[in-house]
Amino acid sequence: MNRTHTPRHHSTLAAAFALLLAGSGAACAQGAAPSPQGGATPAGLDSLPARAEAGRAKGAAGAPVTLIEISDFQCPFCRRFAETTYRQLDSAYIRTGKVRLIFIHYPLPNHARAYAASEASMCASAQGKFWPMHDRLFATQQEWGNAPNAAQRFDAYASELKLDMPAFRDCTANDRVAALILGDAMKAAGAGIGGTPAFILNGSKLLNGAVTFAQLQAEIEAALAPKP
Repeated sequence: MNRTHTPRHHSTLAAAFALLLAGSGAACAQGAAPSPQGGATPAGLDSLPARAEAGRAKGAAGAPVTLIEISDFQCPFCRRFAETTYRQLDSAYIRTGKVRLIFIHYPLPNHARAYAASEASMCASAQGKFWPMHDRLFATQQEWGNAPNAAQRFDAYASELKLDMPAFRDCTANDRVAALILGDAMKAAGAGIGGTPAFILNGSKLLNGAVTFAQLQAEIEAALAPKP
C-alpha cells in the first residue's frame, strides 16, 4: 500500500530543503546573483523521472534561444511573472519556435508549501501536464499558500486536469520526483542565485526578478540578431 500523502511527509521534505538552502541567503525578491551555466533535459523518456524532466521544457528543441526560469511556486514575484510576462513570451516567442523555456525549481525555505507545489507540478509533468499544473498553481497561489490542506488542493487540481490519479498520488506520496527538485535546488544554490524568479538566457545572460516583457524581449532580440 502506498504511503498516505500527509502534511508531515511534506514538512519533513521542506525541512530538508530549508537545511540545504539556509546558507544561501536566497529569497523571493529581485536580488542580484552571479551567472551560472545552463542545463539540458535528458533524451530518454523511459522512466517517470525522465518524463517529468522532459515535460517541464516548453518550445522547440531546436529553438535558437534557451531561457531557463528559476522559480518558486509560492513566490509572489514568480506569480507576477507567470501572470504577465510569461503569457506574452509564450505567444511571441515560444509558440513561434524562437525560444525554449525550461523551468527550474527553487523552493525557498521560508515558503512552507513551495516544495509540495513543485512536487505536484513534476508529478503532473510525468503525465505531460507540467504547464497546465504550472498555470493552475500560480493562478491559485493565494488560495493554497496558507492553506493547511495544500496537498489536498493539489490533488484536486490534478483531478481537474484529468490526470491518472492513482499514478499521481503514487508519485507524490512516494517521492518519485524528489531527486529532480533537490537537484534543481542544489544547482541554483550552488550557482549563487540570490532570489526568485531568475532567468538565464542561452547559458550566460542572467536576468533577476519579475522582468517585464519589454526587458525580456530586448534580450531575446539581441540574442536572435545576426552576429557580425
